[in-house]
Amino acid sequence: MHDREYSLILASGSPQRKLLLEEAGYRFRVLVPDPGAECGVCSRESPGEMVARLARQKAADVLSRLQTEPNGPPGGEILVACDTVCECQGQVLGKPSNREHARQMLRSLSGQEHRVYSGLCVWPLSAGERQVRVARTTLRMDPLDAAQIEDYLDSDLWEAKAGAFGYQDRAGWLHIVEGSESNVVGLPLELLAEMLAAV
Repeated sequence: MHDREYSLILASGSPQRKLLLEEAGYRFRVLVPDPGAECGVCSRESPGEMVARLARQKAADVLSRLQTEPNGPPGGEILVACDTVCECQGQVLGKPSNREHARQMLRSLSGQEHRVYSGLCVWPLSAGERQVRVARTTLRMDPLDAAQIEDYLDSDLWEAKAGAFGYQDRAGWLHIVEGSESNVVGLPLELLAEMLAAV
């Protein structure tokens, strides 16, 4: 349990993020941003800049809907939004659109060191200042043969996951070189605790 009790609004439909918050003992409710809040990839952005912007967009979308409620946004809550992408050899890998797209991503990651970036936006609704920071975790994937890739694709665990993989799936071929494990799952809990402590 935490030294301070927070009441959070998680601006995400991700079951992984929800589970991470539950396991960490936070009190929260979920409001899912409009899918349009995740749009707008800019080729000039670095992966860190992109996830920071998308986290801001998700938070702003949910806040705009809270402001239309009869009593406005509740002042005692803290809005938390996050966006995560994978980057390998300079290519940003978001969520795969279909099985073939996932196959291409896994082939590109096979045997490679790569990075997972999460942009995290923490926004106190009682007139506090919005904070946005980025977490980065470096991983290495074992070389995968075609059968391993197809077995994983058959599991459907790749769906809705940046880079078409889930570290939490415990496949055994992903290894953290440096950084946060929870960041790879989709929500950097260590960074979240730091940012909440500064609220």
